[in-house]
Amino acid sequence: MRRNITETANGWLADNGNGTYTNPIMWGDYPDNDVIRVGDTYYMSSTSMHLFPSTPIMSSKDLVNWEYESYAVDRMEGDQYDLINGEVYDEGTWATSLRYHNGKFYLMFNINKDAAYVSIADQAKGPWTLYKLEDELYDPGLFFDDDGKVYVVHGQGELYLSELEIVDEETGRLSIRSKREPGATKNGKKIYSYPCPGHRYHGYNEGSHVYKINGFYYILTTPIWKHGSKKEVAIRTKDLAHGPYEAQDIMASFMNFWGNGIHQGGIVDVPQEDGSLEWWAIIFQDRSKLGRVPTLQPVTWKNGWPYMGEVDGEKAVVTYRKPNIPNLGHVEPKALPTSDDFNATVLGLQWQWNHNPDNSKWSLEERPGFMRLKTSSVTDNLTYARNTLTQRVVGPDCAGTVKLDVSHMADGDTAGLCIMQREFTFIGIKNEAGHKSIVINDNKTEHVSVDVSSDIQNVWFRAEIPRHEYRMEFSYSVDGILFTRLGGRYEMRYGTYVGMRFGIFNYASMKLGGYVDADSFELTTTENQGNLFGINKRIDAARYDDQKFVSDKELQINPKTEWIYADPNREYDLCISNLKDGDWLQYDQVDFGGGDAAWFHARVASSFTGGTIEVRIDHMGGDLISTLSIPNTGDINQYVNVKSDLAKKVTGKQKLFLVFHGASQNMCKLNWFMFGSGEFPQIPPIPEKLTVVRNNKSIVNMKWDDSPGALQYDIMFDDKVISNVTSEFTQTGLEPHSSHTVKVRAGNFAGYSEWSNEVKVL
Repeated sequence: MRRNITETANGWLADNGNGTYTNPIMWGDYPDNDVIRVGDTYYMSSTSMHLFPSTPIMSSKDLVNWEYESYAVDRMEGDQYDLINGEVYDEGTWATSLRYHNGKFYLMFNINKDAAYVSIADQAKGPWTLYKLEDELYDPGLFFDDDGKVYVVHGQGELYLSELEIVDEETGRLSIRSKREPGATKNGKKIYSYPCPGHRYHGYNEGSHVYKINGFYYILTTPIWKHGSKKEVAIRTKDLAHGPYEAQDIMASFMNFWGNGIHQGGIVDVPQEDGSLEWWAIIFQDRSKLGRVPTLQPVTWKNGWPYMGEVDGEKAVVTYRKPNIPNLGHVEPKALPTSDDFNATVLGLQWQWNHNPDNSKWSLEERPGFMRLKTSSVTDNLTYARNTLTQRVVGPDCAGTVKLDVSHMADGDTAGLCIMQREFTFIGIKNEAGHKSIVINDNKTEHVSVDVSSDIQNVWFRAEIPRHEYRMEFSYSVDGILFTRLGGRYEMRYGTYVGMRFGIFNYASMKLGGYVDADSFELTTTENQGNLFGINKRIDAARYDDQKFVSDKELQINPKTEWIYADPNREYDLCISNLKDGDWLQYDQVDFGGGDAAWFHARVASSFTGGTIEVRIDHMGGDLISTLSIPNTGDINQYVNVKSDLAKKVTGKQKLFLVFHGASQNMCKLNWFMFGSGEFPQIPPIPEKLTVVRNNKSIVNMKWDDSPGALQYDIMFDDKVISNVTSEFTQTGLEPHSSHTVKVRAGNFAGYSEWSNEVKVL
């Protein structure tokens, strides 16, 4: 099947343009955040691990809109960093600590089983000079005390304090003064262990950041927490080396992604005109295969403790007012760069190489306007191919498209576009004995192949990540306009710590000498504004700006965001659950335009009778524009689509409240809602003429007739739902001679048809 895909944006904007922002401030993998202020500019660092150049340094004037300044580490020495006789996936540079002292920027990190390093620069743009220290300092929290002493709090499980010294005033170079105590496994003095019964360390801390504020030393650190998650605590003392120490939870929230606690970040002050200070935190939340995304949380000091978010750290904010930066003026909302036409003579800072690059094998100057990628390694495995050029996958959905000139590939070369961490799936072009084919390769297994002309010059490859899904699908084009889908929908293969990334690659399986020229890379998303929603388009319930909050140390928060199924591998979609009488959800910017909306519609599930959703404008007691009756679906996990008419005309951008009435607990779940114009659609009929053909031992093709009024189709392949598929659809990677069952259904805003009759695959 061929299709042309149009999108609307190229990155995530946290700034809502109305004085508020919506978390995450970056919907991509920017973990282990540290943040500082130098004058009127804020700087943030992040971890890169096996990606180089490493440890990005970013700047902002308002803590919401950020731009790249540089990378603090150009490369690391050692064969394993070059993908020679080993690799460092999920290792490399861990947990950065960023500080500014005596006119110099310091960026410290640790490499496991090696040592701590510090990179130093006179300005954030660099150049940076890297120094190796004498011992390991796990997850270091660098701290310059006001008496001239230099410390690092570090460790996993138990926290240690090591003392450093500046050994060269001109360069700022540091050296570790403290030594390991007899029998100790870490440098310095053991100072604290956060209780964690049953854990192998019997206590757990990591990701330390150290501050001295109003006579107290504060160590912000991350312990293990409930539901296999983590939280953030502050350890407070007046004597950093000797204590006594007391600890307090300062961030214990899952925000809008239940089961994933916000943790490991830093705090920074914002001076006010009256001499007072606002305080803010940048601290991340784990979003699984998309990586760890930074959030911006207000900090409230109470009884000497820096609580993040609201309700003494129990409630992380989703949408909130921007920091008050005196005399700042207007800041234009902007996303970090993604797309690239390769017209510059230096590589854009959105790009990082998978391990150290071989700089002799790529060029932006040999053919101006193109990124030339020469083969740099002979391998049959993309995991070990050098010079794969990568950038982050962006949420909540995105597509990446690369245009390649493939006319100079050598025999045995493979080039294309992948989504990878350590393992990978790619669409690419393979050149064998003058014969070219476009292939899908899923972690070294070739799933499908299409022959193309041997003298083909340009080819476009596209990788798409459907909304909120941890899956991917691929297509190609020979004219850049019409794209042909190839292969099935593939599960992302996640490593441990680094989120999934797009990668442009070219490697040899026989000998070096060939090359490809990348003309452009375009990243697109279906939306980019944090909380701006229109009519005639579904609004994910999980994208609320605020909610009714019940203080709950056990974190069975209501309302709470979770997968609509306990097993998200069955169907990737989010819902709001644990709703009860009196709960509410707030959506700050729903644009009703000229007033064409005629009805409200929601996808809900409930095992109670008599529940309702009131739709109100401006505030909880504001104008009632619709009341939706929630049917008893017989099962809290059985969803139906329900409609109610609008009682009045609504125009322009409105703050919307959904107010729930009914049962006192677990009243319903809400998947999504929308406002629509015109006649409400009818549920489409069951798709007809489902045919399933096994092309070879491991590939099954499915095809069916279009259903009138359908906006999407879902396949039930065995017991797994694959959403938003098109006819034809291919399932790949099957075991030879395995048997399967296939059903299909059609859907639109009104709901879903019944499943078609089952077809067996033998």
